[in-house]
Amino acid sequence: MPTALTSQDPQYLTNNAIRRKRMSRWFYGLCVAIAFVSVLILVVLLVAIWTQGQSRLSTDLLTRAHSELQIERSGMWPSIVGSLIVCFVCALAALPLGIATAVFLEEFKPTSKPLRVMHGFIQLNIANLAGVPSIVYGLLGLTVFVYMFNVFGQIKVNESPGWEIMGADHYYQVMTLQPGHVVFVPQEDPSIREIEITEPVEAVDNAGKRFELAVWTPGTPRPKDEATKRKTIEEGAIGGTITRRSWYYFRLPLDKSFLSGGMTLALVILPIIIIASQESLRAVSPSLREASMGIGATTWQTVRHVCLPAAVPGIMTGSILAMGRAIGEAAPILVVLGANVMKAGGPEHLMDNAVTMPVLIFNWAGRQQNEFQELAAAAIIVLLVVLLILNSTAIVIRQKVQKAHS
Repeated sequence: MPTALTSQDPQYLTNNAIRRKRMSRWFYGLCVAIAFVSVLILVVLLVAIWTQGQSRLSTDLLTRAHSELQIERSGMWPSIVGSLIVCFVCALAALPLGIATAVFLEEFKPTSKPLRVMHGFIQLNIANLAGVPSIVYGLLGLTVFVYMFNVFGQIKVNESPGWEIMGADHYYQVMTLQPGHVVFVPQEDPSIREIEITEPVEAVDNAGKRFELAVWTPGTPRPKDEATKRKTIEEGAIGGTITRRSWYYFRLPLDKSFLSGGMTLALVILPIIIIASQESLRAVSPSLREASMGIGATTWQTVRHVCLPAAVPGIMTGSILAMGRAIGEAAPILVVLGANVMKAGGPEHLMDNAVTMPVLIFNWAGRQQNEFQELAAAAIIVLLVVLLILNSTAIVIRQKVQKAHS
């Protein structure tokens, strides 16, 4: 037996063992104390929010919109719909792009030195982007998505900006001889603010029915029949241009639309999804890859049938955490969509604005009235419940996918 073992002092070994066990117990106690304090702080916050906002948890909160005149009946229904739609756009943009990027970086690593250097540079930047404040992504989204570097024209107030791709019908609205009744004349060029109608033209009514619009010249007999009056305007009548937008209305640049907000949030969570997906792919046993390659499978076949199914639980866990961050983000949404909360419902077309729950809570919490403070606390409770429902749904889907591939 080595001398180093036989010549040691037994008392020293005993004291050393006691000291190490004592340090282990202290460290365990410290971890338990830190966890207890964290849970205690969370419980205190939840109890404080519940105490302040539980009186406002009513059907009005879930079914009505924000109101300045009826504060006691203000609700957050438009913000719930807006948050879900914005998060749907965010997931649609971030998940495929993030997972595909992780697969490329992890499974298709280059072999040549210049490409390996570039691969390492990209990897380093992705890791750094995960720690960038979300307000920076908001400014980036404002430039890239809202204004699109002004490539498609500058956005102006009360003017149709950029290029309208589809879904917009422009009309010249003018009053008929029947008081309070208006008709709409199709307009080819929306930039013309005033049209002089001197002869019969085709028009549409409020129901969308087309008819020939007659023109009455002052000094001639005025029509007396109400049906004729509804289809006749006075010569030289002045109206205004309006635009009717279908749900698929689309234009460039995207302006302050929920698409801009969703894609900006996608930028925020994209590094998180990439890193989580890469870690999940690294955790797949190399023996599985070697076995697949050994029977003649290509790299793509190995990724498709071996690596991705084994990495699905980790990828979905990272995606759930990322989406949880997205639904609670307020800073990038405030930069991209603004702080407007006066909206009666969800988006009506692709270029419509949206109100999200964090922005509404930010607005209510900054007000002086106690009613709004209580509404903000109640809205936080609703936000937490919606977040729990989304996370629970994603976890159930993850379990089902995992069982299907096991």
